[in-house]
Amino acid sequence: MIEIKQLQYLAVCARRQSISRAAEELYTTQPNVSKVIKSLEEELGFDLFVRQGQGIRLTRRGRRVYEYGCRILENVEGLLSFAGMDQVEELRVSTNPSSWMAARLTEFYTENRDADVCFYFMAASVEDIIKRCASGQDQLGFVHVMEPQMQLFQYRLGKNHLEYEELKRVKAMLYFSRHNPLSKARSLEEIPMERLRLVQCYGGEFTLNHYWDLENQEKEELLEQKVSVVTNSDYLMNKLLRYTDLGNVSGDYLSGEMAEKSAEEYRGISLYKDETPVSFGYIKKKDEELGEWAEKFAAFVRQRL
Repeated sequence: MIEIKQLQYLAVCARRQSISRAAEELYTTQPNVSKVIKSLEEELGFDLFVRQGQGIRLTRRGRRVYEYGCRILENVEGLLSFAGMDQVEELRVSTNPSSWMAARLTEFYTENRDADVCFYFMAASVEDIIKRCASGQDQLGFVHVMEPQMQLFQYRLGKNHLEYEELKRVKAMLYFSRHNPLSKARSLEEIPMERLRLVQCYGGEFTLNHYWDLENQEKEELLEQKVSVVTNSDYLMNKLLRYTDLGNVSGDYLSGEMAEKSAEEYRGISLYKDETPVSFGYIKKKDEELGEWAEKFAAFVRQRL
């Protein structure tokens, strides 16, 4: 097994281009440096240096090992830096792009700004949120998922040792700016599909408009090109939705307050009439208790719904 010490000796030898000068920097003997480098070469199965004149230089393979080794050493230094850090609590949350969730985090921070906590808030697709929660990057991941996608969604969670807590069911809506001529339609049937263009936050398997494609096979040719803009910016999406002819497929507003504020600017058409096929909730590690601040934030969001 390769050891950190071997990579450290490799890095110094490559930089100093001399076994003797590397030994001086490492406060050891030349035979000891040679022994460590030889053991690394035996571990890898090829030479790392070419001995020439009074110095050494990396071989082609040695150069690649050196580059990888330097990255590993940088990461080790980063880990060691944690030892000197203050014991600051963290709240790490990822979410589908959402103005509502951004407003909730702002409120939560305002209420707890005097606490010794560092807040991390990341916008991501459902697929990326699953990866972030599975790797431990985030404690909570808030997502919107269509009911027909739930079986695949739960399968992905199971493979990554995650679980899902549903908080609310909402409608699947097609939104337009009030200035968009298509906003005058009272139902999906009244919209000329050849004129429909959408802006969506992210692409991917679990986007709401993706399932809409599958459910409307008879309109497939027209719907295939309906997404004109894909972005990871909720701010840009709202700007485009407000000032262009683009529409957006998303879940209904999570609170009546947000619906009232947006009613003046946006017109929403339910894709499934009175059905509520969109599930909103959060992902977390399976069979693991949430930390104090993750628990507080989950309760805070639940209360605001």
